[in-house]
Amino acid sequence: MSANATSRFSWHGYQEARLPQVPSWVETLGRAGHIAKGVVYFIVGFLAFRVTIGAGGEVGGARNAIREIGEQPYGMFLLGLVAIGLLGYTAWRWVQAIKDTEGAGTEAKGLLKRGGYAFSGIAYLVLGCYAGSLSLGFAGGSSSGESSQASFLLDNAVGQVVLGIAGVITVGVGIYFVIKGYYAKFMSKYQLAEMGDTFRTTALHAGRIGLITRGIAFSIIGYFLAHSAWQGTGNGEIAGMGDALSAIAGQMYGRILLGVVGFGLMAYAVHMVLLGCYRRFNVGQ
Repeated sequence: MSANATSRFSWHGYQEARLPQVPSWVETLGRAGHIAKGVVYFIVGFLAFRVTIGAGGEVGGARNAIREIGEQPYGMFLLGLVAIGLLGYTAWRWVQAIKDTEGAGTEAKGLLKRGGYAFSGIAYLVLGCYAGSLSLGFAGGSSSGESSQASFLLDNAVGQVVLGIAGVITVGVGIYFVIKGYYAKFMSKYQLAEMGDTFRTTALHAGRIGLITRGIAFSIIGYFLAHSAWQGTGNGEIAGMGDALSAIAGQMYGRILLGVVGFGLMAYAVHMVLLGCYRRFNVGQ
């Protein structure tokens, strides 16, 4: 990437002017968490891509990916590391929300953004605890838990409204990811001065492809959640990434589409790992 191309993503001076300091232990948790999240997404994408090329297996979401890790050599040890990383990512998300490390502010838009960080932290807390329970030898639950929760909400009118709102919000989040990926605003999070041209170029393309792909997957999830709420039935409902990938696979040219999405999720994983290595933190004492 040329100097002119990277200048659009310059961050020098912005961080110190607007972002508060965080202790060094927060940086450690954040970096480990980003890498652990990247590992999980890479496996989700790889499983989808493997189905595309006819190498066997089945598509699945984050829990499937974690179970896949556990089946590898030294799987229990690897699961422990992933669990620690995901719990670290949870802590980082909550610090983002409480300390406002991204400078979102206290206006409605900023509070909504910070609330999203906190909610994301809860999701990765559940995932981290799941990985930790498997690493300690406890049996994992069914991967259909999200779908059963959605079915429970469909049992009453209030639940349908809640599920519909969740679907609309999820679609909105998906659109946000697509826009964020297209305009490459995520590059402002990198310490570009410490990255070589190859890493900057990889971060740009992997982030763009990954965020747009993840946004499409989220939009599919949100659409089917809202559709289930509108119809008042759980038939064919989609409540997670694995369900969304299965829906893509069931379409015309589904294998090709699934391969594209799988590649995109692996690209997103690369983006997360690079963030784990090169993300900027305003570290204090």
